[in-house]
Amino acid sequence: MAKVRKRSGEPEEFDRQKLEESVRRAGASPEVAKRVAEQTEPKGDVSSDELRRRVADELRKESTSLSGAYLSTKMLRTRTASDLKSGIVRIHEDLLKRQGAKSGEHVMLRHKDHEAKMQIESDSNLHPREIAVSRSDLDRLEAQEGIRLDVKFSK
Repeated sequence: MAKVRKRSGEPEEFDRQKLEESVRRAGASPEVAKRVAEQTEPKGDVSSDELRRRVADELRKESTSLSGAYLSTKMLRTRTASDLKSGIVRIHEDLLKRQGAKSGEHVMLRHKDHEAKMQIESDSNLHPREIAVSRSDLDRLEAQEGIRLDVKFSK
């Protein structure tokens, strides 16, 4: 079975269901998600960045906005920060640059059926793959610390 090389360098077996879920979170129908996953399933080892580009290219055939939504949604590990006010999310400055986002702009956080529009605050002390939120925002999303939340950047 093909392996996907994560950014950390760690290999992970390709999981078609995981890819379909990722495509559906971007707004695709189950049928489109299944077709895209079938079309982009790697035959050999591939980096997660290359797989992401392939999926975005395939989604672009369906809809440019769907492709954009897929590329602008990240799953990031969550931690709480006791000094944060409700409605603020801290995100590493390198990720903000890659997404073309800035402090003061907004992102959408999603966990299952719960969403929260949050204002971005840049933080170079965070790990690039994590975010920090207040305990009350985590409670509002009915999520727990350490869980990965969908973070949708506006484009």
